[in-house]
Amino acid sequence: MQDDLALDWIKARRERAFRLLAAREQSLHELQEKLLKPTSAETANPEKTPSQAKCTELIDQLIDWLLEHDLQSDERFIESLTNKYLRQGKGPLALQQGYWKHQLDKDLITQQLKRLEPLWYAQVMRVREKRFGHLAPSDQREAAKMQRFLASRGFTPDQIRQAVFLD
Repeated sequence: MQDDLALDWIKARRERAFRLLAAREQSLHELQEKLLKPTSAETANPEKTPSQAKCTELIDQLIDWLLEHDLQSDERFIESLTNKYLRQGKGPLALQQGYWKHQLDKDLITQQLKRLEPLWYAQVMRVREKRFGHLAPSDQREAAKMQRFLASRGFTPDQIRQAVFLD
C-alpha cells in the first residue's frame, strides 16, 4: 500500500517536472522546491502523501534522473536567465543577484560574469540612451536622476559614471 502511494506520488511529480521544464528552463534549486511543495489536494488529504523523508528521497532520485538525461541543466538555465535580464536592460549586479537567488554554483556564476564583461559598456549605454537619449545631462540634477536609474538597473558605479559623463 505504502509503495503504491509512493509510486503514484512520484509519477505525478515526474509529470509536474516535465511540465515545468517544457514551459521554461528551471534552476536545480527552483525545480526541487516546486516538486517538494505539496499540491492543494495533498494539503487537504495528507494521508495520501508519503512521509517527508520519503518525498525528499524520491525527489532526489527524480532530480538525478533528470540531470542524467540532460533534461535539467543549470548551464542552460543561467543562459536563459542572462538573456532575460539583458533584454530587460539589467546590469551585472542585478544578474549576480538573480543568480544567487536561484542558488546557482559559484563557479558557474563567475564564468558567466567573466564572459559578459565585454558587453557591459554597450549595455549601460543602450539602457541610458533608451531612457534619456544621446545628449549629456544638462545639469547636476539630471545627472543624478540618470545615476539613480542606472543604479536601480544593477550597473556598477564605474559603468554608471562612464554612461552619464560619457567617458
